[in-house]
Amino acid sequence: MALVTDLEAWRRAAEVGGRGWYARAHTEAAALCVSPDPVVRSSAWCLSASLVRQGGDHARAAVLDGRAVAEVGLRVATVAAVDAVVGLAADALGPGRYRRAEVLLDRAVAILDRCGPDEEAHRAGVRCRWVRAELAMARGDGATAEFWADDAARLAADLASPRHRVKSAVVGAAAALVAGRDGVGRRAERARRDADDGGFLPLAWAAAAIGDAVGDPIAAADRARFAAILRARGGPFR
Repeated sequence: MALVTDLEAWRRAAEVGGRGWYARAHTEAAALCVSPDPVVRSSAWCLSASLVRQGGDHARAAVLDGRAVAEVGLRVATVAAVDAVVGLAADALGPGRYRRAEVLLDRAVAILDRCGPDEEAHRAGVRCRWVRAELAMARGDGATAEFWADDAARLAADLASPRHRVKSAVVGAAAALVAGRDGVGRRAERARRDADDGGFLPLAWAAAAIGDAVGDPIAAADRARFAAILRARGGPFR
């Protein structure tokens, strides 16, 4: 029987978290925070931060992302460092520290530009664009949010990960809502269906929340249903 490497275990934990099994993902990430591999340790702290951030605790998430940065440093360009800095940028959005988020995203892109052009770097580039879009939404700049969401979707189309394509669609629907576009409900419904079919329940919940925001009663019911499932899995959803 083949041994599972720590990197493979991290990928499994990230997949588990992306599907909304929060308690299990927290446990698996915590175990990997003591891996002998600093890249795995950094990635595990980032995963823990993401799970915490989804519950709205941006301050605690920032501490965890800070640990992720400390594991790999910023002198050598690594995708793990990019992920950690992007995480810190996302953490800054909660308390409204938008300028800090912008500076951190610029720093992440500068590091990413020095990384090799592989699948992991491509994935990190998509994540940078999601947070760029989220920053623009937080500022009420719908047009800029749409630009970054569309760019994320374009890049995500080349990834093997269906979750990245679905999340890009959810971010795009949210950006369209901020921009005041017509058809937001339909976009959110498509994203909700794709997320649900793929088993990505946190994204299904997010898409349902967008539909609920534009008055879709089916989306409102789905939002409550997804939230109940995710709470049972240890998630912080209402």
